[in-house]
Amino acid sequence: MIYIVGIGPGSRDYVTKKAFDTVETSDFVLGSKRALEIFEINGKRMELTLNLKNELYDFLKTYKNSNSKEKVSILSTGDPCFSGLLKTIFSFDFIDQNDFEVIPGISSIQMAASKAKISWEDHNILTLHGKEENLKKLLNFVKNDEKVIFLPNNLKNDLKFLVENGISNEKEITVLENLSYSNERIITDKISNLVKNDYSYLLVCIIN
Repeated sequence: MIYIVGIGPGSRDYVTKKAFDTVETSDFVLGSKRALEIFEINGKRMELTLNLKNELYDFLKTYKNSNSKEKVSILSTGDPCFSGLLKTIFSFDFIDQNDFEVIPGISSIQMAASKAKISWEDHNILTLHGKEENLKKLLNFVKNDEKVIFLPNNLKNDLKFLVENGISNEKEITVLENLSYSNERIITDKISNLVKNDYSYLLVCIIN
């Protein structure tokens, strides 16, 4: 059986017991270096790189063709069902819903909402990761003064796009970086100031 395991925003403090139990009893665990370091892995492991889509495809194709009964865990940051690995894996033509189970995790969206002390049901949720077309959706939300929580692709470029398309430099945005880590940073500032900073790729942004 294949398990797609949500591992939360990054710190092991936010990994569920179900995730720990599933991963640590697996025969094979796949994940990024950062994800693998969270767990005490007793089985085999495979570190995924930036080429993870092809790596997962090749591994899972071989797994399916061999009719293996090994228990496999694939680690997905946050929750697999939002900007996670579920969509990637389900896109493979040889995979169907009976091939895997999903273990949910605490998403970065949930974490950001809790840090900002907001009810995220009132916000539009959007990811820009590999989805350039969603920039236009973000722009429309902001132009219409709608609340948004979004995962930026490249924050500086995303903000420049907003300004170039009519959004004021004075617009305030909350940027939440490295959530759950010791170097966590939360900034609320105008776009004109935010574009001067450097950021990691672990970001969530909130526009109220």
